Amino acid sequence: MAKQVQEQVKPNRLNMKQVLESVKKEMMDLTSLPFNTIAGVAQDEETHATIVTIELVERRAIPDSMDLLGVYEVITDDEGRVSTFKRIGMRKRGDVVSGNEYT
Repeated sequence: MAKQVQEQVKPNRLNMKQVLESVKKEMMDLTSLPFNTIAGVAQDEETHATIVTIELVERRAIPDSMDLLGVYEVITDDEGRVSTFKRIGMRKRGDVVSGNEYT
């Protein structure tokens, strides 16, 4: 009688594009705010969680360079779903920001 060994199959990890598309869609669903841009992506060295910085349009204005953008830090789980998020800043679309102004 042959022994049947069940292998635990680990699901395929999402690639970067899939994670970003998932974050974009889920954040628009959660907040009801329109998407503007992905401002950055990083991986936490300790937890290996993916951290995405995303901008959503908080308030439209005329001219559009005066739109208010909310800057959000989004942490995803192993399957690319949003596990936590928080707004870390706001800016006018026309403002120039350096990479470290959000932290």
